[in-house]
Amino acid sequence: MSLRVKKSEIIKKEKRNLFIISSLSVFEEKGFNNTRIKDITKKAGTSVGNFYNYFKSKEEVIEVLISGLAELMISKFRELFVYFKENRIPPISAVKYLFRGYAKMFKAKSETFLIFFEQMGGMDKKYRIKRNEILDKFTYEVEKIIVKLIEFGARDQNPKITARIWTSTVLGVFIWWIRSDFELEEEELIENLTDVLVKGTMSK
Repeated sequence: MSLRVKKSEIIKKEKRNLFIISSLSVFEEKGFNNTRIKDITKKAGTSVGNFYNYFKSKEEVIEVLISGLAELMISKFRELFVYFKENRIPPISAVKYLFRGYAKMFKAKSETFLIFFEQMGGMDKKYRIKRNEILDKFTYEVEKIIVKLIEFGARDQNPKITARIWTSTVLGVFIWWIRSDFELEEEELIENLTDVLVKGTMSK
């Protein structure tokens, strides 16, 4: 690859990222449904035509944002399988470590999370389906954890239902935390969340 081609690809990537960052800023300010492409390009300091060189629509931008965020969330749950591979139950400290990671993520990307949970449902059917697919993938990873916990002696329960409860509780609590402007101390949030979910799953 020539130096000129490499430089061109870097510039293209930087421009694409500029549109993503600008879009997020405008979505936060105006709401997704009220945002026009012109608002995004104005924030980015470029033309509408230039935007269409990188994205087909504002929906495509939000899909890129959310897909990356979802994969990050899911990958953190997969980390708990390290303990199961060693044939032991993840200690409480491992679950708390997971939730601390989520706390940092929700703090750093609070605007994106709020768009995903509070605005994405108002999009057309295609993007409502996309949001549900992401939540289903997340829940599937949780379900695998619940199945393993049952194997290790947790009370008899329906893993699919318990996984849905975990997903709704974890995401609901962290979204409330963002909306409350991080009213509760991080460690208190994590302690309570871990206590409720782990004891509720493991208790006989």
